[in-house]
Amino acid sequence: MSFEDYADLAGTGFQGGGGEITPPEEEFFHSVYVSGSDRKNHINIIEQIGKFQIRGVQYNLDELHMIIVHTKDILTKVKSEKGKKETTECFSYKEASPPWYGTSKLGDGNPRQCPQTSAERAVNDFCSPCRAQILLAGVYCKADGTPILTEEKKPIFVFLRGKGMKYSNISNYLNDAYKEDLSPLFKPVTEQSKEFEKSVVNNKRFVTKITKGQEQSSYGNNVNIFILTRGLELPKESVMSILKLSKQTIDKFNEKFDWSKGKRAIGYGQTKSTPEGVLSVDGSDSEDQEQGEESVQPESGKVFSFDDINF
Repeated sequence: MSFEDYADLAGTGFQGGGGEITPPEEEFFHSVYVSGSDRKNHINIIEQIGKFQIRGVQYNLDELHMIIVHTKDILTKVKSEKGKKETTECFSYKEASPPWYGTSKLGDGNPRQCPQTSAERAVNDFCSPCRAQILLAGVYCKADGTPILTEEKKPIFVFLRGKGMKYSNISNYLNDAYKEDLSPLFKPVTEQSKEFEKSVVNNKRFVTKITKGQEQSSYGNNVNIFILTRGLELPKESVMSILKLSKQTIDKFNEKFDWSKGKRAIGYGQTKSTPEGVLSVDGSDSEDQEQGEESVQPESGKVFSFDDINF
């Protein structure tokens, strides 16, 4: 008897591999967060309380720098029950211009249209728990804008998630960049090109320094927040390289963060040694930070070329 006799059952089987998880070292975008407690991570490094961690890259930093490549506003309604893991009840990636739609459906099966403002959400019973969040991704770099590369000479992409009390600082930083009256990069200068530069390009024209702050929540506890400050202004050639990098990586960004596509959250496995290509925890970037800001003297007008970087 041959297995072909049961060929009709082929579509009812199960193939392994769907449950495989990606180690953080192999992720394209690496999460930046502040440890809330001392804890041993997947490569047996103690992540120290109050220190910045770049998952899969570097650990226990006092600050870091990045050049912004992507920003994205999203809307998320989370269901939280005591003793249970949070679940996302509705999500909107806010594609293009409004109206935006969430992943939940109305009673008639049609997509649910999202209110455009927090005030409109507040008076909608279903949408009132929904909150705006900001995703901010960029190239990990030194204070002078030089990209920090892996051993394979690849850039490192990091991201922050502006959620809850972390939202306001990131939003204000991006709003301040939008308001900047900077010399135009594109010719001819039109109203459309000026608006594009203010909304898309202005936040990419500077190195962004990220440090930790704390704010007291309504519950009386201190919450770690991101403090973003503007650093060195990049020359035009570097800004144009960043814009090209944005185009090259936008699909990867959308694939990672557009949760409306139904992708599950990506976890990570357990390893016992530092994987190949990961920066040393005691690398030169940490040493630069220990020396303090006064020891860093960026060369004004220096051009950083991305042409020789592997992607």
